[in-house]
This record gives sequence, structure tokens and C-alpha cells, in this order.
Amino acid sequence: MNHTEVQRIEANDKPGLRRFISFEKSVHKENRWFVPEIDADVNNCLSGRSSYYDEMEYKIFIATCDDKDASRCTALINRRYQEAKGEAIGFIGHFAAAPDRDSQVREMIGQAETWLKEREVTRIVAPYNGAGILGMGLLTAAFDEAPMFPFNWHPPYYNTYLTESGYQPTYPLWHYTIDFTSDKYQAVKQRTLKNHNVVVRPINKKLWNQDLETYRQLFNAAFIDEWEFHPLTSDEFHEFFDPMKPVLEAEQMLIGEVEGNAAGFCLGQPDWSPLFRSFKGKMGPIQIFRLLFSANRYSRAGLLGIGVLPDYRGSGLAQSLAVKLYKRYENHGLKQAFYYPVNDDNTRSRKFAESMGGTGRIIYHCYDKQIS
Repeated sequence: MNHTEVQRIEANDKPGLRRFISFEKSVHKENRWFVPEIDADVNNCLSGRSSYYDEMEYKIFIATCDDKDASRCTALINRRYQEAKGEAIGFIGHFAAAPDRDSQVREMIGQAETWLKEREVTRIVAPYNGAGILGMGLLTAAFDEAPMFPFNWHPPYYNTYLTESGYQPTYPLWHYTIDFTSDKYQAVKQRTLKNHNVVVRPINKKLWNQDLETYRQLFNAAFIDEWEFHPLTSDEFHEFFDPMKPVLEAEQMLIGEVEGNAAGFCLGQPDWSPLFRSFKGKMGPIQIFRLLFSANRYSRAGLLGIGVLPDYRGSGLAQSLAVKLYKRYENHGLKQAFYYPVNDDNTRSRKFAESMGGTGRIIYHCYDKQIS
């Protein structure tokens, strides 16, 4: 009979963290679409050296079967998220598992749920790494296709593990494809040329701190009603964006202004999946050099985030932001680009994508479960 044991790894247990971080790579290393997380990023979070985890309560779990690692996860509580949403929500993040390990996964998730319930959590969202910007969602379709960075590939059985543990696919995430030759896109593009009431500019790297703060304020205000986001601090924003600055193409990080007031933002993202797949979780001097050299060599890209302050909706700013980004991709030689991810209940954003000729499908889900 198989013997299951669920171990708790402490944040200062360096060998334990290395084991936790390397586990998913060992399971999926042969898959052509799998992109490992950057080891150092995960280690910084789970060892408590990340701004995102300064106020986070979390516990690290590894389940074994006959002394062989079978699955892993974290249980997380973000009190600022709870305060922003007015609900005692907790998370299960960093989920990974080997195939045919149903009992080990159920036991591990059960212990994570118990830990969360003891801390008065009443509902759990999974997978979600403590903050929306750090990673969330499971692939639920298109398993034989290359995922679009920064979203990752997962095997179909991950979804089975969650549903068998009582989780429901509550939060569908749409991915749209915008065809630059479509009549709808061309019509929107022509309308933006006639809109002289808005100004769209790239972020100014020479005024990085100032512009990044503007970007953060716009981000927090525009996404306040999206279920996966809560207001981010300046330290968190810098931790996420500062490492990207040397490779960031400013024309993919846009600020929109109306009558001189910052009123919206747009963030584009090249598909770096092939590049990061080749890194195998490492980010040393060689990988940094390759990123600096190759970051702007890509065959796919997309609009990862766009937001306009409520007072300026209807001004045409969103269209101008999106078209400015997409024109950059057209100039790069792309015939289409993505618009992703979009929450199923965000009808405004979905209609916006469709107004540009976007065709969409649900590719990822987040799950949830009521535990009291």
C-alpha cells in the first residue's frame, strides 16, 4: 500500500525550498510547452524576501508517496486583499502534481484548507499565488498549443485534481485574437486618427520613478473592481517592473492623457515563452545577456492590460491606447496580436475586444471552494 505523508516546509529551509521549486520542472521537463518559473523569483517570495510577501501569511506543503515527492502547494492569506474585497478569502498557490497521485493531492489540499480555516478563511481561490500579478489560473483548453507568456502550460489532470477536491471553475479567463486585417480593427484604427482629444505616449525611462508611480495609480484605480486585483504598493510595483526596465520596449508600456491628465494605461507583452523555456528556471549572467539580446525578437505579442479611469470612459482613450500598441506590433511585422486575459464578467472589456474584430475563447480558469 502506498504511504502518503504531507510535509510542511519552513521559509528558512533552503534545501526544502529548492526541492519545492524544482518539483514541477522534474515532472514536466519533457513537455514541449512547459515554461518553468524562475527559481530565484519563487525563492524570494517563499523565503520572505519579496515585498509581496511582507504582510502575507503562508505555509508551504509537499506531499510524498513512498518517500517520493508527489505534489506541492502553498496556502496563502493576503490581508490587504481581504480588506479590499471585504471577504475572508484565502488562496492555494504554486500548485503542481505528478500524474496518478489523487490521494496525495487530496491529502495535501485538505491540510492546506485546514491551515486556512484555522485562520478564519471562509472561501479559497486556486490556483492563485497571493497576488494576481504573481500568477494565477489553470489551463483548461488548448493543451496542444503553445501558451502565451506569461501564462503557462498545465496538464489536463491538474483540473481533475481540483474538481475532485471540491473546487469549481468559477472564474473563466478569455483570450482574444485581434486580426489586424479585419474590417472592424481597421475601422477602429481609422477612428483613432480623428480623435485629437487624447494623447498616448510611451513611458519615459528617464523619468522612470515618476512615470511608474503614475502607472501604478492608474492600474490600482482602473482595476479596483476586478476580482483578482487589489491595490499594489509602490515597493511591489517596483519589484515587478524594475527588473524589466533594461529590456522593456517603452512603446509597449503606454500612458494615456486627456487634457493633460493621466487617464489610462496600456501594457503590451511579447511572447517570451520560448526564451524563458530555454532558461530552465535559471536567471544568471548568461540568461540576462540572452534576454537583453533577444527580448525584442518575437513572433507573437499581445495586450496584457488596459485601463481607463471611469471619468474618461467614452472619450476614445481605450481605443487610442490599444491601437497605438497594436500599430507597434504591425510595424514589427505581426499580422495579429492577442488581447488577454479578460474576466468572463467584464462585459465592457469583452465588448471592446470584439469591437476590434477580436475572436475569443476561454483558455484558463481559476477555481474556488467554500469551506465554512
